[in-house]
Amino acid sequence: MNNKTYYEQRIENNQVEYVKAKRRYQLIGTLRLTAFIFGVFSGYFFWGNVIVIIPIVVFLVFFLFLVHLSVNAKYVRDKFKLLIEFNQNELHVLEGNWSMFDDGSEYKNPQHPFAFDMDIFGKKSFFQLINRTVSKKGSVLLASQLMDGSEFVELTNDAILDLSTQPDWCQEFLVEGMVFKSENLEKEFQNIKTNKVIERLYSKLLRFLIPVSSVTATILFSFDVISNSVFGVYLMLVFGLIGRNLKIANSISTKVTSFSNQVKMFQRQLLLYSQVTIDSEQFKKTRDALFSDQVNLLNSLTQLEKIQGRMDVRMNLIVGTVLNFFLAWDYQVLYQWEKWRVGNESQLGAWESQLAQLEVWISGAIYKINFPETIFAKFNENQEMKISGLGHPFVIKEKRVLNDVSLNSDENFMIITGPNMAGKSTYLRSLGLANICANAGFPVLAKSFDMVKLKLYSSMRTSDDLTVESSYFHAELTRLRFIMDAIERGENVFIILDEILKGTNSKDKEIGSAKFLQKLQRLNAKGVIATHDLSLCNLSNDNKAFKNMFFDSTITGDVLSFDYKIRPGICQNMNASFLLKQMKLVD
Repeated sequence: MNNKTYYEQRIENNQVEYVKAKRRYQLIGTLRLTAFIFGVFSGYFFWGNVIVIIPIVVFLVFFLFLVHLSVNAKYVRDKFKLLIEFNQNELHVLEGNWSMFDDGSEYKNPQHPFAFDMDIFGKKSFFQLINRTVSKKGSVLLASQLMDGSEFVELTNDAILDLSTQPDWCQEFLVEGMVFKSENLEKEFQNIKTNKVIERLYSKLLRFLIPVSSVTATILFSFDVISNSVFGVYLMLVFGLIGRNLKIANSISTKVTSFSNQVKMFQRQLLLYSQVTIDSEQFKKTRDALFSDQVNLLNSLTQLEKIQGRMDVRMNLIVGTVLNFFLAWDYQVLYQWEKWRVGNESQLGAWESQLAQLEVWISGAIYKINFPETIFAKFNENQEMKISGLGHPFVIKEKRVLNDVSLNSDENFMIITGPNMAGKSTYLRSLGLANICANAGFPVLAKSFDMVKLKLYSSMRTSDDLTVESSYFHAELTRLRFIMDAIERGENVFIILDEILKGTNSKDKEIGSAKFLQKLQRLNAKGVIATHDLSLCNLSNDNKAFKNMFFDSTITGDVLSFDYKIRPGICQNMNASFLLKQMKLVD
């Protein structure tokens, strides 16, 4: 089954389930309203009779039960609705539209070694194409992995490959996060940490002393053993003790309950994570490290959810007052929270990081599903670059032209010439993106990819900066110095350059470009440069470290055409004059 058919079937199946879930939710809502009305009428009908309490209690219990069912029914309905939208979005991606996803504009950095040149972030960017993360931490991790590469490339390869064969599971995992997504999810779960609750001996004693004494005092008061004034003094004493803890109880309860959505999401996602089928041994070890004591992990989140529920209940003034009087509720809840915090606080960041990493792997898996022609890179130690069938995912498959890249161990730079619009820039960005994906552990859009592992640096979109009175030429030099600094620091780099030194005259450009490339070669850097300056091709005459390649165009009458295929040699056909005439800019 191809990806398009898969998404269409998922939409169809989930639409059926959505209709069922919607009807169930509406039915429960109707029953809930009916229960409420019956409760009101029963209370009115039996008012003044001692048995009034029986129908009221029965209908109240039934009403609360229906409220619980309603919450679950709404969750199921929303989940199927999101699954439908998810698959509809993926169909749009197959058609070349991925504008509905977050584009990562906040991660843009013109000073980064390559991100600005390679369309990694922003509208119609690669981040927007691949990003399926739900949490903020997942989004940050994906951006970081694209910009800095992955420490565990093989693990990422294995995880993406395994998950790409389980698309249903991937969707279930992400949608669990979407169902509970809110503004609160922008906060990191590990920030649920609170200041330590001050443990005093009297606090521990009051957890037991207040409930016993309050129940006793109430019974004595009911049988007129103690007077109103004595009972009133006792009330003041109890609420005075409760009030001493009220500020910290309110502060902690507010913060802890604000993470209720994250807790629900993590419970469901961790359960899914514990059940996923994994073939990779390395992937299994990573998961098992998180689930080394799986029962306690899931139980700890269940305990936290209960604590949050108890904290939430105390926020109601009347309920909180009653609970505090009879059960010392604030003391009980703070004690339970402190016990949970001590036992689990150190693990919060690890849980969140693992789930964020899983979101990144799923993003790569869905990219693999949408582009099944992608492969995983292989790295060698012999300083060679052999890439076949290289393409760019931004170009739809029907129009995509694939090219090869080849640099032997004794070749350092590929010098590419060609007319305008012949495909040079697309070729450079295809090569750059392939390198980025390879280093990040993501699939590469090529038939094969085998090269030494190098860090990418590029200079393609230099611009002047009026705020610091920087000219275009100075900005170019600053960027080239940035690249040179990396090489001189000992970094193993692959450099992509597009028409450098455009900010100076032709002669300076010719001499400066040649000397710069010669220095890069002496420093044993590898890379590729696209240029209209044919004189740079002469570098290969005396030095086999430089290799000439070109793109061509064909002019037939008034028709200009391209095949976008790269060839060995030097371009002889330029089309600037033809284009000027076509646009009627010259006679």
